[in-house]
Amino acid sequence: MIPTYQTNTEQHRFHTVIVFGDSLSDTGNVYKLTNGTWPIVPPYYQGRFSNDLNWVDRLGVSNVKNYAYGGATTDNVVVQGYTKLDTVPVPGVRQQIEIYINSTREQTIDFAHTLYIVSAGGNDFVFSKVPNPFAVVNGLSNAINDLVAFGAKHILVFNQPPAQAFPYTHALGLDFIFEGLTLLFNSILSLRLKIIQKSNAQVSLKLFNLYSIIKEIIDNESGQFTNTVNQCWDIVNDTSVVMHCLDPSKYVFIDQFHFTSSVHEIIADGVNDFISNE
Repeated sequence: MIPTYQTNTEQHRFHTVIVFGDSLSDTGNVYKLTNGTWPIVPPYYQGRFSNDLNWVDRLGVSNVKNYAYGGATTDNVVVQGYTKLDTVPVPGVRQQIEIYINSTREQTIDFAHTLYIVSAGGNDFVFSKVPNPFAVVNGLSNAINDLVAFGAKHILVFNQPPAQAFPYTHALGLDFIFEGLTLLFNSILSLRLKIIQKSNAQVSLKLFNLYSIIKEIIDNESGQFTNTVNQCWDIVNDTSVVMHCLDPSKYVFIDQFHFTSSVHEIIADGVNDFISNE
């Protein structure tokens, strides 16, 4: 069953959540970077890559700091990520972590009550000429090790959603290839996290199984969504969006690459469930 959650911040172990990632998590960083030109608002919601609030907006924690940028890869040194139809470079997750660390060196951080969330990897495949799951996991592992070296005690890492289900993949006719890449990536990531955990007993390093959550949604076991295949909107250019549906809440995908706010709500339920039970 898809998890449900009711917010009660008094029960949370974590007072602060720090987010690093890509468009799945971006709550307006790209919008600021592009001077309010991307994503297109409206219909996109206040700089989110969705039609309304995303999962970060719905976290039941009082202090959330978000460094995620739409289009981000795991590490710009390996693969540079871009946004606004691949025209504007953005900081990768390792660069986001570097920005965070440099801005907090003089601060006292309560690591025991701070949760770091890392979610990235899909854009590495999009921007790589030769997709290599091992290289992508290496980039993500390096980012995690940066956090561990900084002093992080609690880290939650998202695996990749089923890329074969996205409208973009369907349009290319590469469902089988992307399914294999995703499963290999997730398998390598799981193993790598266990290795990092074994070498750092002082750190709680957990995997958030985004793949299973989205797979369950796609399989439509809840019956919540009437369309689990097509996108609700199409981006025509950097100023125009064509709408194909009247009710995005019944769709899984808002566009070729991104989820509707209804899906984000389910993701948030899962993260909040982790936060309240960790």
